[in-house]
Amino acid sequence: MKSPKFRKTNRIAKALVLILIQFAIKNTIFAQTTPALQIPTTVPTTTTPATTKEKSPNNNRTTPVNRTPLNDPTNTREVELAPADQKAIDAEEKQRIEKETELAADLEKSKIIKRTFGSSIFTNSKFDPTATVNVSTPNNYVLGPGDKIVMDIYGYSQFKQTATVNPDGFIVLEKAGVVNVSGLNIEEAERKIKNAFSKIFLGLNGGSGYPANTFLKVSLTGYRMIKVKITGEVVAPGTYTVTSFTSLLNALYASGGPNDIGTYRDIKLVRNNRVVSTLDLYDVITKGFSKGDMLLKDQDIIQVGPYVSRIAMEGNLKRKGLFEVLPNENLSTVINYAGGFDQYAYSERVKVYRNTSKEKRIIDIKNSDFKTSQVYSGDSIVVEKLLERFENLISIQGAIYRPGEYSLDSNPTLLALINSAEGLREESLQGRVNIIRTNEDLSISNITVNLFDIKSGKSADQTLRRMDKVIIPSIFDLTETSYVKIQGAINNPDALTGVQVPYIKEMTIQDLIVKVGGLTEAASLSKIEIVRRKRNVDAKQIDAQISDIIEFEIRSDLNFDSKNESVKLLPYDEVFVRTSPNYEKQNFAITKGEVIYPGIYGIKYKDEKISDLISRAGGLSPQAYIKGATLVRKTLISDFQKTQREEVLNNLNINVKVKTVTENLEEEEPELTEEGEVLNNMITESVGIDLEKILKSPGSVEDLILQDGDEINIPKKLQTIRIEGEVLYPTTVKYHPDLKFIDYVSKSGGFTKKSARGKAFVIYPNGSVDRTRKFVFVKIHPKVEPGSEIIIPGKTENTQAQIAQFGGLVATLSATLTTIVTIFGFLKLNQN
Repeated sequence: MKSPKFRKTNRIAKALVLILIQFAIKNTIFAQTTPALQIPTTVPTTTTPATTKEKSPNNNRTTPVNRTPLNDPTNTREVELAPADQKAIDAEEKQRIEKETELAADLEKSKIIKRTFGSSIFTNSKFDPTATVNVSTPNNYVLGPGDKIVMDIYGYSQFKQTATVNPDGFIVLEKAGVVNVSGLNIEEAERKIKNAFSKIFLGLNGGSGYPANTFLKVSLTGYRMIKVKITGEVVAPGTYTVTSFTSLLNALYASGGPNDIGTYRDIKLVRNNRVVSTLDLYDVITKGFSKGDMLLKDQDIIQVGPYVSRIAMEGNLKRKGLFEVLPNENLSTVINYAGGFDQYAYSERVKVYRNTSKEKRIIDIKNSDFKTSQVYSGDSIVVEKLLERFENLISIQGAIYRPGEYSLDSNPTLLALINSAEGLREESLQGRVNIIRTNEDLSISNITVNLFDIKSGKSADQTLRRMDKVIIPSIFDLTETSYVKIQGAINNPDALTGVQVPYIKEMTIQDLIVKVGGLTEAASLSKIEIVRRKRNVDAKQIDAQISDIIEFEIRSDLNFDSKNESVKLLPYDEVFVRTSPNYEKQNFAITKGEVIYPGIYGIKYKDEKISDLISRAGGLSPQAYIKGATLVRKTLISDFQKTQREEVLNNLNINVKVKTVTENLEEEEPELTEEGEVLNNMITESVGIDLEKILKSPGSVEDLILQDGDEINIPKKLQTIRIEGEVLYPTTVKYHPDLKFIDYVSKSGGFTKKSARGKAFVIYPNGSVDRTRKFVFVKIHPKVEPGSEIIIPGKTENTQAQIAQFGGLVATLSATLTTIVTIFGFLKLNQN
């Protein structure tokens, strides 16, 4: 009998076993539902326990391992700088901030300048500010030091001299002395020079009753350079050296024009401490000229002050932006500066957003008040868009000669609108005219009108409203469109699906055949069929007739026998022209490769076979590899079959294109099968044949009957094996008769972890396929022949997940069993 102490120990052990089993089961369940452990892909750079010590090579002091490396990019080191260095860094930072602030301010200013009306003169690169000098000298041009003039004496006496005005304002005349011309215009200088030369050339003034026979012409040939100052609110103020032909506008362009706060309306020209001219750039822009644009003189000053009043113009205007306004200008003037309203503007009223001393306010100004409305600096004037609606639009459609949109003003009633639309068409349904009306609350209502009553005077003419839509129905709107249809052996590109022709009363079968292009050579004249609708089907009878079938013959001249001449078509008749059973198109087959006479051959008999074709091609050549012979055949498949094929290939998880299994889905034109069904996929696939057996036993089961488009390809002797799919290195290797399936896989590096070894297969040169089989736990691989292709598919994601779960379960059970064995061993020791 066991002691109580042993029984207690035994119970504890059993409890521990139960707990471990439950723990193992839970871990197994969790292994199936929880995601796989994410293994980190990066390795920590350092692991530095606080107490670890290392030996220094210089002495035996303990050195902490966790010292920060000097080149650690993640470490922030605090370094105390010298006062001078810190001051230099602070100065650089301050300079950087000031420069960034200045750039931001310049950017904002440039935006304002770009928006300002008139700035395009100074920002347009095509504007030429250079003064034009290749022109005749203006009479009011004032001479000064540096100007070069030419004096031409012609007539009875001839003389020519060029002279330059010296710094004192004098020119030296040959034989006539010195003349002061500074400050004189060309006319004044010419008179003074003439008086000087008249002492030498007597004919210049005439005398003693004789007219002058000698003449003088003075012109400018070289201009002087002058200096002008441009001050105030311009982009680049300063002193500029320009030609004496430079005008105020030319010089202003050289300075970049007014800046973001500069005036465009009151630019002053100061000469000898007084204002001699004022330039308004808006005159130049809107009129093309300005009286204030004068020629400059040396030491002139151009003064550009800040603007006084500027407003913003936005919305549906031809020009938008900032406009400068003079005190005497009103809203109408500013709108003219903006080019006026565009074609979509709501011109009846504009909105003005105005700044007051405390807040903003909005003002509505009517068109009639534009000329009397004053604008103030800071005003923002907005011109809104027209409403997307018509104030007098009505429309008419349907059985009318001119449907469309009309004006309510000229067509206030229904009859007036119909007359404007050129009247009703013959098929119009006048007893049921509809008016679709949009009410004031935008709800829609329908008004039905009888035109016969209005025309006869029984009811009053209908008054129309804005947005009314009049619909004149047609008698054809109430009936189904009638047609007849023909398909089959007809001379029409749509013969396959059928040609639908509008039905005409008294139409015959001959009329229909002529309309679609006639019959083809293959048409059976003795088998033409009309399928006609039944309009009185008895719905209670299960075997009730649902259509009439009319069969008849027709002659080649499209005439009928006398008994069928009265057959006429009815609406919705469908005519079928059958193909003659005695008609066959030529069919062809192709031989390629190692035959004596490769090429295209016509198929002579319906039961002609592969052996017959090889015989007609002269047989095989000595180099032919008979085991590699393939038959390529075109086959029509449905969309469903196509989808099935794609799913099978996807499930195999092969990342290569298997050309010999199926050169997949070369789409061709739809063809008609024997059952008359249209299939939309033509595929070209390889059919496995054993040509060696076929040639040994012609007419046997292996000897297939030829079909149109068949292609027999006989290669030369093959000496390679191709390995594809889930192998380490897909490659092509030399065939050796002593090597097996596994040997060739080894030559490509062996299987990968993702390879599905049990699904491996071999594609033979003739197109046939053999797969790996299992017997108990042994895999039997297919035989490999010259020219074969070994395909190793990959595992699907589901399969890999199942393997991972199974591995986790095995590991858990193994740990559990180990624990149980340990516990029982412990109990065994206690018993001893």
